[in-house]
Parts: sequence; C-alpha cells; structure tokens
Amino acid sequence: VVISTLVILLAMYTTIIERTREIGVLKSLGASKMFIVSVIEKEAALISALGVLFGFAISVIAKYMIEATTRLTIDLQIKWLMIAALIGLLGGIVGALYPAFRAANLDPIEAISYE
Repeated sequence: VVISTLVILLAMYTTIIERTREIGVLKSLGASKMFIVSVIEKEAALISALGVLFGFAISVIAKYMIEATTRLTIDLQIKWLMIAALIGLLGGIVGALYPAFRAANLDPIEAISYE
C-alpha cells in the first residue's frame, strides 16, 4: 500500500511538472489554489478508480483461469473487494496530495515561463 501510494505520488508529481505552464495559465486566469488542488485530486481519484476496476477484472479472469486449470477454488468475497477498492482509492487520493498542493502554490509568472 505504501509503495503504491509513493508510485502515485511520483506519477502525479511528474504530470504536474509536465503541465506547469498549463497550471500557470489557469492561475493567471484566476483559478484559486483549491480549484487547482481539486482538479488534480479528481484526476488522481479517476485514475485510481480505473486501476481498481482493471484490478477487479484481472482478479476475476485469474480466478476463472485458475479454477479451469486446477482443482483449486477461489472465493472472491465482496467485503474484501470493497476493502481493496477503498485502499486503492485512498492511496491514489493521498498520493496526489503533495503534488496537488505544490501545483497550487506555483507562481503564475514563473509557471508560464517554465521550460
């Protein structure tokens, strides 16, 4: 969980660096710090939700493949799937907090002139 949160932090930080000029333009047009944070957090939540759905799909496929090729039975319980989904979503949201606040505190002039 910690490693996945750090991976999300690094990925979001990289996207913030790549989009520094766009963030600067938004700030120069009057976007508030909380607007910038909310946009980045929503993006991270969406990416995390897609990751959770992809993980669920892989789990179901793996379950059927294992059950078809071996005598093992796998019981995917809704309770544990929901816990995994919650951990995945929270990890994504928490991992994006630092990059989001860093982006919100960029100076618009420096951000626009960033190369």
